[in-house]
Amino acid sequence: MILVLGSFDGFHKGHQALFDIARDVSGRMSLPWGVLTFVPHPQIVLGNGKFVPLFTDLERDFIASFLGIPKVLKMPFYQIKDLSPADFIEELERRFRAKGIIVGENFKFGRNRSGDVAFLREYLSRKGWFFAAIPPLRIDNMVVSSSLIRQLTQKGLMPQTQRMLGYPYFIISRVVEGNQRGRKLGFPTANLRLSSYKLVPPRGVYATAVLTQERWWPGALNIGYNPTFERGTEIHAEVHLDGFDGDLYGEMMIVLFLSHIREERKFESAQALIAQMKEDVIHAKEFCRKWFYEHESLLVALKKHWETYESSIKVLDAGLRLGL
Repeated sequence: MILVLGSFDGFHKGHQALFDIARDVSGRMSLPWGVLTFVPHPQIVLGNGKFVPLFTDLERDFIASFLGIPKVLKMPFYQIKDLSPADFIEELERRFRAKGIIVGENFKFGRNRSGDVAFLREYLSRKGWFFAAIPPLRIDNMVVSSSLIRQLTQKGLMPQTQRMLGYPYFIISRVVEGNQRGRKLGFPTANLRLSSYKLVPPRGVYATAVLTQERWWPGALNIGYNPTFERGTEIHAEVHLDGFDGDLYGEMMIVLFLSHIREERKFESAQALIAQMKEDVIHAKEFCRKWFYEHESLLVALKKHWETYESSIKVLDAGLRLGL
């Protein structure tokens, strides 16, 4: 098997370049290929407790499936973090019958990160394996990396994040019941359940594309604390779907972050908030109309793939409820 190794906090364009090589090598060597990653993310284990992944496991699996990765293998990081580089390679051969490895040229592994590309090249050459180390991809004179994407996301720079990922930053969430304040103000919203293991863009209002009820909807999404009405510390995410009328409680939806419209702020009255919300919805709708037109093929492909993926989630949910 040909293995592409990495932590893979999401699968950005740099990672996708590795996958293209794996597909080619797999065909030439008549061997299967797949991605090998680690759970939890090594930074969660080795960091200072402040690391939050870009994507949840569910979202990462959806991206992998959408990109056509035939197999995603997940090794418990606690089991392998203290292995020597040589022992780690032998473990890959034992578990997965590995015969080739592809990595980014900055890949480090093994006890105290003592394994690197130089070690892999020499060690795998003696074993007769295929090996390739790929230099970083550059876009707009910047090295594409999960760290860079995290910085862009934390600044709310969603178009730049999309360029690095190759697809918009997104959330897959189940709709939960809220306080229905948006409905009372004339802007009903779907309240999203946010994972603590998911990096959320900064507070404010965003133009979004929302896949639910078998179609894409333009949406205006607010992330924040609802300061006009509340003084709480719990952050909320709620999205208004332009033109939608119905009940979404319990539904799973995909929300693509397209553009940051404005920062969250406290309004002096409900009337002032309503006036601003009207402007937000118009802004989001206009942005989405242009974005939908320019990215129609991507939206069609995501929708088609989600139909299959969502059905598998429903089967899993049903099995969990039945105790299977």
